[in-house]
Amino acid sequence: MQKLIIAASLLIALTSCENEKRNSAFQLKGNFTNSKGETIYLEKLAGQKPVLVDSTQINDKGDFEFTNYDPKIGLYRIKVNEQNFAMLVLDSADKVTVNGNIADLGNTYKVEGSPETKLFIEFNDLSKKDRVRLDSLTSVFQNLAGMLGLDKLQQTNPDLAAKRGDSLSKTLEVPYMALLDIANANMAAKIKQNTNMYSSVMAIQSLNPDKYFDLFVELDKNLIKKYPNNQNILMFHDVVTKSLALAPGQEAPEINLPDVDGKDLSLKSFRGKVVLIDFWASWCKPCRAEMPNVKKAYAKYKDKGFEIYGVSLDQSKDKWVEAIKVDGITWPQVSDLKYWECAAAKLYNVQGIPFAVLLDKEGKIVAKNLRGSDLEKAIESTLAGKKVEKTGGSQSTEM
Repeated sequence: MQKLIIAASLLIALTSCENEKRNSAFQLKGNFTNSKGETIYLEKLAGQKPVLVDSTQINDKGDFEFTNYDPKIGLYRIKVNEQNFAMLVLDSADKVTVNGNIADLGNTYKVEGSPETKLFIEFNDLSKKDRVRLDSLTSVFQNLAGMLGLDKLQQTNPDLAAKRGDSLSKTLEVPYMALLDIANANMAAKIKQNTNMYSSVMAIQSLNPDKYFDLFVELDKNLIKKYPNNQNILMFHDVVTKSLALAPGQEAPEINLPDVDGKDLSLKSFRGKVVLIDFWASWCKPCRAEMPNVKKAYAKYKDKGFEIYGVSLDQSKDKWVEAIKVDGITWPQVSDLKYWECAAAKLYNVQGIPFAVLLDKEGKIVAKNLRGSDLEKAIESTLAGKKVEKTGGSQSTEM
């Protein structure tokens, strides 16, 4: 559930939670066993901090009812304390009944009268089931690392420990990614069945929009029609609209920024070549770790019509130039030295780095965020004029 809650809290904007005129159609009541007359709280998840909207006291039979607040569609929780709560997705016409054991609401509560909450719980159960499988593979890695004595080896021979650790990681990477692909496919299939449901907009946050772009578009189309004035749906609509402009087949937005010598270098000046726009920064550890793969691709294809257009999100020119030298970067580089306010990063809706966009010879977007062997395959296919298949790569969150 934590993954869905985090996604939802990032999605939901700060909104006013003032009580409105009571809507007699809405009801929220229930019964909690093992209660002792506790006061419980109804909170709306708005922004980074839940907002208290109502409270009530449980009677001596365990019954309760909230009577002072009418919700608009959104994510809520009934809370005993910060560690003990039940998540709900409520709408204004719901007649909701919640039952559970007050000692452990999160694992015992049942809901009737709220289709959105039922779906939210189904998404959560699906995510939990897939997470158990992924965690089991992580446990295998940890057990094997223990058997190989990597912790002790780290103290005596760090280089050898690193090599054995990398080898072990690569061995388990294939089955791990296979399980992750299955988990994502299961979640996507569930969302596909519920593209008119508000809860789906929270569940879809766990999916890569590049690989499941059509699903994002379908969900957006249905929800913006159903909830045209809902701020959270409008935010999702804005994200999808911006993504449409960067979808495969669209012409890449122009970039024209200063290079290391202070001279403007435009993206269009490389028209006629297959180009990789590579967003990175000297301070970004994942970017620097990925650089050998980028260098390998450049060395392999630069004489075959391939070019890289590096866009740095640095603030210090000295650190930017030093990183170029240290990493042995030989392809063109530009930057306005504005960090996350970089004009190109905003134009391409960059949320994390490293982030890359592959363009064909006509300057049209082919694929985004490819790495390693996937990147080389895509470059090769694009140079040959072939279509690049969608991949499941995800964007880093290095900020």
